[in-house]
Amino acid sequence: MQTHRQHTQIVFALLLAIASSALSAEPDATVVPSMRPYMFSMPRPQYPEEARRRLITGSGRCELVFDLDTGRVTRVIVIESSGSKLLDDAAVRTYLRWRARPRKMTRMRVPFTFTFAR
Repeated sequence: MQTHRQHTQIVFALLLAIASSALSAEPDATVVPSMRPYMFSMPRPQYPEEARRRLITGSGRCELVFDLDTGRVTRVIVIESSGSKLLDDAAVRTYLRWRARPRKMTRMRVPFTFTFAR
């Protein structure tokens, strides 16, 4: 027979599961509009599953270094951490996939934010 405490724990776990599934993860990487015409590809970061489970949020900023001839990102430097290595690494992985028009850009600073929307 289950005790009152066990019932409370089960109800709390169910409520937590419902609440976390109702919150949608919203990663964002914003580039100023004047820079967008110089970009070919700017995929949005994917929220790491572990960070989503643990309800980790945060904002940071990276500097992207582009190869002038190809427009590929060759290096990403975290200049302001989100406070979470999981989120910083997700941003870096995404920025390594960004592409600019060749001969248009050498460096760019990009803020990123991982939040939950209700």
